Amino acid sequence: MGASPQRAKNSVGTLRRLWAFIAPQKRKLFAAMAMVVVSSALALAGPYVIGWTVDVYIVERRTDGFLATLVLLLAIYMALGAATFLQNYWMIDVGQRTVHAIRERLFRHFHELPISFFDRRQQGELMSRITNDIDNMSQTFNSTVVQVVSSTLTLMGAIVVMLSQSVVLTIVTLVVVPLMYVGMRWITNRTRVRFREQQRALGEMNGFIEEVISGQKVVKLFSQEERMESELARKNAELIFGGVFYDGT
Repeated sequence: MGASPQRAKNSVGTLRRLWAFIAPQKRKLFAAMAMVVVSSALALAGPYVIGWTVDVYIVERRTDGFLATLVLLLAIYMALGAATFLQNYWMIDVGQRTVHAIRERLFRHFHELPISFFDRRQQGELMSRITNDIDNMSQTFNSTVVQVVSSTLTLMGAIVVMLSQSVVLTIVTLVVVPLMYVGMRWITNRTRVRFREQQRALGEMNGFIEEVISGQKVVKLFSQEERMESELARKNAELIFGGVFYDGT
C-alpha cells in the first residue's frame, strides 16, 4: 500500500533543508528579488504617470511637456519589460539548478533505502515523487515565488498611492480585506487537500500502468485486456476528478 503524502510537521526545518539546495544560487536569487522590487515599483509608476498625464494635459488641454511625458512613459514600460525578463530568467535558472540538485540527491537517497521501504510502496508512487513532485517544485520556483513577492509589493505600493490620493476611499476599500483573507484561507485549505488526492491518484495510476506493461504477457495469456482497460479508466477518472477540483480551487 502506498503512503499518502503528509504535510511537513516542521515547516521551518523543511525550509532550512531546502535552503541548502538554493544557497549555491543565492546571488541570482537576490538579483531576481531585486528585479521583482524594481518591476513592482515600475508597474505602479506607469498608471500613476498616466493618471497625472490625463489630469494635467487632457483635462486642462495643455501641450507643453506632453512629448516628454510620453517619452517618460515609454522609458518606464521598457524598463518594466527588461526587469520582468531578468527576474523571470534568473528565477527560472535558480529553480532549474535547485531542482536538478534535489533530483540527484533524491535519486541517491533511494539507493540508500532498505528493501523493506520499497516493499511497502508502489513503484508508481516513487516514480511520481521523483518526477511529478519535483516538477511541481520547479513550477513553484519558476513562477509562484515571484508572483507572491511581486503581488505583495504591488499591494503595499498600491495602498501607499491610494492613501496619498484619498484616506477615506482607501479605508473603504480595505474593509473587504478581512473577507478576502478568510476566503483565501478556505481556498488554500481545500487546494492542499485536493492536491494530495491528485498526487495519490497519479501515483496509483503510474504504478498500475507500470505493472500492466511489465506483465503484458501474463495479461494477454489470461485474456485480461478488458479488465485492465476498465481498471485504468477507473483510476484515470479518479485522477481527472482530483485534477479538476484541484485546478478549480
